[in-house]
Amino acid sequence: MFRSGTSRLRTTTLICAGLAGLGAGAAQAATDEEIVICAIDDTTGNLAAMSTPKTWGYALAVEEINAEGGIMVDGAEKTLRLAQYDGQSDVGRYGQLTQQCIYEDEADVVMAGYTGAEREAARVEAVRNETIFWHNNQGEGGIADRYSFFSGPTPEQQVLPALEWMIGEFGPRMTFIGADYNFCRAIGAWVRTAAGLYGGDLVLEEYFPFDVNQWQQTIGDIQGVDPDFQVHCLVGGDHVQFYPQADAAGLKTPVWSNVTISDGYEHKIFPPPQLENMHVPPGYIEDVPGEASESFVQKIRERHPDAPYVNEHAAFGYVAVKAMAKAWAAAGTTETEAVIDALEAGVTVEDAPGGFWSLAGDQHHAAMPTYLFRVEADHSLALIKELGVTEPTFLKDIGVDVRELGSGEGETYLPTDNPAWAKFFSQ
Repeated sequence: MFRSGTSRLRTTTLICAGLAGLGAGAAQAATDEEIVICAIDDTTGNLAAMSTPKTWGYALAVEEINAEGGIMVDGAEKTLRLAQYDGQSDVGRYGQLTQQCIYEDEADVVMAGYTGAEREAARVEAVRNETIFWHNNQGEGGIADRYSFFSGPTPEQQVLPALEWMIGEFGPRMTFIGADYNFCRAIGAWVRTAAGLYGGDLVLEEYFPFDVNQWQQTIGDIQGVDPDFQVHCLVGGDHVQFYPQADAAGLKTPVWSNVTISDGYEHKIFPPPQLENMHVPPGYIEDVPGEASESFVQKIRERHPDAPYVNEHAAFGYVAVKAMAKAWAAAGTTETEAVIDALEAGVTVEDAPGGFWSLAGDQHHAAMPTYLFRVEADHSLALIKELGVTEPTFLKDIGVDVRELGSGEGETYLPTDNPAWAKFFSQ
């Protein structure tokens, strides 16, 4: 059988031996009757609340596909096997576990990471070994290489339309606080872009290590500049302590975030009204209306009755598996290059939980709907506006067609790489 990544024939004994004792679960060599999806997510540690629902989405999609008989590839119906590992909210584990996925599980695809740092630790190994890689939560939107694909929303689908609405609704003056790592740094650049495009004024911008949990100084700084609204990219259990502390300090300014609620469902964790007047722009959360959303939530809760919330990542983990299943079927093989060609020809998931999802083959990101919700005083969510379906065009706008990239080629682009936006970063 010609499995994905067969081109990486090399001595692996020492690498695999070095992976022993990681505590990730027993690896199992692939058989000719199965297709292997290897997923690495934080089901323990500081990031577990955000990441664990993604594993539910993976498992549900695999269950549904196998119940329908699997996928016809290489002349046979083959079932999916999900090899699931716990990254333990530790970036250092992601490279090692990705090697384990590739060399021991013989994975046909690796899906990994919550934070951008975790994603990159896993992605560099997958790409180096010419293995298809998926990241299945919102991302920076500017990663371009042949082997990397993204099921979640990008800043042009969340930051731009939602902040245009916020500026129009509340006024131009905004503050930004975020985690000090690549994703939130990139979101900060997209916030600057939104301010420049829509007449906003970014009056404060600060970044913080993940372990910061005392926010009195920052709250005072925000109160001192008195913005029309705040923009947040706070990540993890320590960072979200901002909200009860802000409530206690009387900071009631409207807030916008593309990670709070969508990722960590803080409105279910903190008592009302600590999250009141928070605005969020998910591609999916369980409050999204529609039959597909309701059905998805019902299936997840049947399998996980104690689930506190079905977040954005649950849906996009599910969608990524469904998209790969369609690509394998279209290619008629699990051979990596043929499957990438099938993905780049265009794959759709019509019944995605958040609404019709369509992969843009030249971008490796997807078109999808975006919704704008507000947290009410009782912590219920009110759907303010459906922001519509946004095509991922950022890479195209700067002249990048991912289909033209070969093995070993690729780059990560930010708003600063768009010449039309250079003026927003000149100061």
